[in-house]
Amino acid sequence: MSKLPKVSNKPSIAVQYILDPRKLEAVPGLRDFYGRVKATIKKMGWSVREFGPDIDPDVISANALECAGRYSALLGVTFTGTSARQTAVLGRFPGPVGVWYFPETPWWSMASAGSGIGYLRDEEEDNPALRVSAIWGDPDSRGTKDQLDCFVSAAHTAFAMKREKIGLVGGCYYDVMPASNWHPDTMTNRLGPSYVEIDMSLLGRAFKQVTDAETASLIREFGKKGMRIAGDAKSLKSIKMSARASLALEKLQEKFGLTGIAVNCYGGPDPEGYTGIMGCCGASGCLKGHALGSVVVGCESDVIQTAQQMIFRHLFGVVPCMADPWKIDLETGVLYAGTCGGPAELARSPKRISIEAGTLMNLYKVGVLGVAFPEIEPADAIVARIAGRRLDKMVVATGRFVKSDSTTIPGRLCLQVELDDPEEFLTWGVIGNHYTFMPTNNLDRDLAKLDALCDVMEIEIDRF
Repeated sequence: MSKLPKVSNKPSIAVQYILDPRKLEAVPGLRDFYGRVKATIKKMGWSVREFGPDIDPDVISANALECAGRYSALLGVTFTGTSARQTAVLGRFPGPVGVWYFPETPWWSMASAGSGIGYLRDEEEDNPALRVSAIWGDPDSRGTKDQLDCFVSAAHTAFAMKREKIGLVGGCYYDVMPASNWHPDTMTNRLGPSYVEIDMSLLGRAFKQVTDAETASLIREFGKKGMRIAGDAKSLKSIKMSARASLALEKLQEKFGLTGIAVNCYGGPDPEGYTGIMGCCGASGCLKGHALGSVVVGCESDVIQTAQQMIFRHLFGVVPCMADPWKIDLETGVLYAGTCGGPAELARSPKRISIEAGTLMNLYKVGVLGVAFPEIEPADAIVARIAGRRLDKMVVATGRFVKSDSTTIPGRLCLQVELDDPEEFLTWGVIGNHYTFMPTNNLDRDLAKLDALCDVMEIEIDRF
């Protein structure tokens, strides 16, 4: 198998220590405190470029300018008084700027940091590239580390998204589909990824180039990973067809340097037949991306929700599932959502992933395809969707994953989430047919990260 484009998930940030070096010796206890701060930053697991300690505002300004475009964020750490001007010049960095100060220490850290932060917040109003976060607390405090984690994760996500590239394969096919209700420039400017439109004929050409040996090798790889593969002849025929389609998509991924793909699932002009130019449903191409994580794949030409999958990948370290809300049981509050298949990494182990022949229910005459079905364990859940013509809103609902299966909606991956407020979701949250579903074992932490990200990207959250 060829090597596919990779995107680093390790945040790369710059840290400026704002401190007069002479005070490290003159102020009792300060050197030890400074060492604890540096140790905390080192243990966070980021890739860090450190500057200082410095107290010359011209030096700090030059450092901030040097970091532009090279690091996802600039974190200024201010320890003592007489650092307001030095903190203010952090605003030369065109991106997320964090100011970490220490309100419980006797060294006037808070007073000077407050003045610098006030100036930066004024600058933020007129400078769309600048986003300011205040971080405070002892370096050994869990709460402080959580603040640092939220700030850096959000900055890293916004930075990493600018290095993504999404291919829309086959174009859009409904005026009301989410991918039709946006302009590529808006998507790139707001969310970051570049974008290319790829004619379906190129996928058909790539499909013909895939060999039987390549197809068989991919299916063997699923088995080597420990996944369960349906063994009956009819299912295996569908799985082979999907393996072939996903390898064809991989060829386009390599050719155009894509990290994400949104596919016209119809595959051609026959939406009832779902056969298109490949003789199979276009969603067949999702198999390898879901099973092996080789690319982020999006349903039904939905470029925006493909981008949201990428956002969650960078922010939380996992690609969530994209699915359609199908129905809500108002007595239990359970939302049932359906999709063709989902990312294997959502399952606890490969043994809890099955490669099967799915179906598109009885709404269409054909549409059988091979898909990955992960068994998602009970956990808290985030259900989210970026929305708005300017992509400046995100609907976020919370609840709890009950289970996922392929029997509630026969042949489809059905996600069952008990919503915290189903009536509010029905009233205000239903604004599209694709949502991001992510299980989490730390709901409060992940919601805090999502809040921080939306602040950096200037997206308003509506939570239910």
